[in-house]
Amino acid sequence: MSDEILNKLRYRSESDDLDFKQAQYHFIGGNDTTKSEVLKDILAMANAWREGTGYIVLGFKDQRPHPAEVTGITEQIDDAQLQQFVNSKVKPKLTFRYEEHLYEGKTVGLISVPKQKRPFYIGNAYGKLKSNVVYVRRGSSTDEAEPTEVIAMASDDASHVEIKVDLLVQTPDNADLPDMFAHDYLHLTELFPDYEKPRTRSSSFDIGISSIMHDNRSFLREMGEYIRISRALILVQFVLRNHSQTQLTNVKLEIMVDPLDSQEVEMQEGDKLPKKPRSQWSPLHQEFQSTLLQRESMLQVDDSGIMPLCSVRFGALLPGEQGRSTDSLALIPRGPGKVRLRFRILAAELTAPIESERVLETAGEILSVDFDGFQKFMKAQTRPELAS
Repeated sequence: MSDEILNKLRYRSESDDLDFKQAQYHFIGGNDTTKSEVLKDILAMANAWREGTGYIVLGFKDQRPHPAEVTGITEQIDDAQLQQFVNSKVKPKLTFRYEEHLYEGKTVGLISVPKQKRPFYIGNAYGKLKSNVVYVRRGSSTDEAEPTEVIAMASDDASHVEIKVDLLVQTPDNADLPDMFAHDYLHLTELFPDYEKPRTRSSSFDIGISSIMHDNRSFLREMGEYIRISRALILVQFVLRNHSQTQLTNVKLEIMVDPLDSQEVEMQEGDKLPKKPRSQWSPLHQEFQSTLLQRESMLQVDDSGIMPLCSVRFGALLPGEQGRSTDSLALIPRGPGKVRLRFRILAAELTAPIESERVLETAGEILSVDFDGFQKFMKAQTRPELAS
């Protein structure tokens, strides 16, 4: 909330999308009757016939035709409590936001209700509200909608909403993803040998450490795979911006990769890429690593089909809101060439997916190396990854 929004609202008269309240709702410590007042007003605003966001402004007295008088509120309401209360009773789930702000030296409140699919109602009677009745705001008052109006709400929302969504394809540091990449493409031609750390005469302290540290016999093989991936890796993140006048729900982005020059392209979830391997390991380190993996990502790659499919779930996006993928998609070309990324944006409010595509080009040399060749390559890069 900003002074700019409140400045604009106070100079307007009450209407289908604006309601002034001189005092705070009696929500904290209130009974079913008093708490049903805020529920009724939010329901009515959500069902109102309007084009943009609806506002319930608390701590303002309507003084039409003059600007609303700032009276302020003395009781505070927690947004999380109000959200839980409203959505425990309303069907379907209703999106709104409650904020408090210091304005002209007084605390005021603002309930913002974005335009979204209607109708909304409560399944069970509560306080002054009836069950399965659609309340709607008309001008400066609240009425019960007629059955024909309820039907009109659903059909109007389905046919008159223009959906505008922007997709930004970026690097993990929020820069625009370039169209051209120059990489090395390592092809490992043999299975690397087991690793064993050279043994030296040990002190009693070293013996104690060695009792909990173990050689990672797969270290050289893991290092080869780690370098192969890191030298060819392209990390991609996605941002969706909702420029519509309505909320979008169940928003999902799908990404497919088409190699255009017959080269293979691996697709992985960025947080599942192999980490830089250790030449030694301990049970304590493995236990710590396993706890880090217990997190559900909004980005997932499904490789069970003919072609791998990446899905990014953004949930709900309010008008003007943007969602960002918290994890990266990892693309690992096996060689140079052109790669086409195909995108599909899906949402409950869309009658058909929004489709687009982007072509990337990867340049560089394919290097087929055995273990000796890999060691020479690493020395040439002056990188210390093989140091034990």
